[in-house]
Amino acid sequence: MSYVKNKWTDGDVITADKLNNIENGIENEQVGLTGAPGKDGNSVTAIALTTDSSGKVTGGTATLSDKNTLPITVTQSKV
Repeated sequence: MSYVKNKWTDGDVITADKLNNIENGIENEQVGLTGAPGKDGNSVTAIALTTDSSGKVTGGTATLSDKNTLPITVTQSKV
């Protein structure tokens, strides 16, 4: 069921039903759409990131549904 926005006005009473509507709308937004399969029918099942001593992400590894892995390359801007 899609979220139905409430038009709040001054003096409105906050009810359990209206709060639950908000909660359900938030919960429903946490589920993303299923993407199309990758070129070979694989999808990413896990990502492991590598960080340096300051906490910056420097790279990582993506694990595919067929258990193969791919390197993740990180390029940082010079801002």
